[in-house]
Amino acid sequence: MRQCLIYDGPGAEAKLIGLEYMISENLFLTLLDEEKPLWHSHEYEVKSGVLFLPGVPGPIELHGLDTVCKTYGKTIHFWQVDKGDNLPLGLPQLMMALTRDGQLYDQLAKGNRNVEKRFGVSIEKERAKRVELKGPDHGIHPLANGGGNGLIPKLREVDCKPADSVPRVFV
Repeated sequence: MRQCLIYDGPGAEAKLIGLEYMISENLFLTLLDEEKPLWHSHEYEVKSGVLFLPGVPGPIELHGLDTVCKTYGKTIHFWQVDKGDNLPLGLPQLMMALTRDGQLYDQLAKGNRNVEKRFGVSIEKERAKRVELKGPDHGIHPLANGGGNGLIPKLREVDCKPADSVPRVFV
């Protein structure tokens, strides 16, 4: 398992906006079926060229992405910086990955946020370099990626009585 911190940019002022757990296909296959839809495959993200490692030399990046291409991830974003908030407000969001062409808004890649220009990459050139990479050995599991459906986690109240044996300290 890998644990990845997600920032909104590469600079010293970047905000920590989320985290992702990445697991192997073999570990994913051991998950309960009701857990699997909460995990996404990385094959499309890698092979399409939209996932890249800024500042990592090409051959080293390709080797790393070859490994990532076979994994599954569970990503939680707790700061939606695109809303312009100065703090991480609201509920954390379970995020899914891009899984096919047509899901990435063109303005995110080439428009006002211009990822390609900011990071000096061409998504199409990256896609061409990665055509030989392979995804999970058993193919993408049908329950991964939300089982092909959108998911909305629900917040609910539960009765949690405090344990008398646990000291409470507030600073």
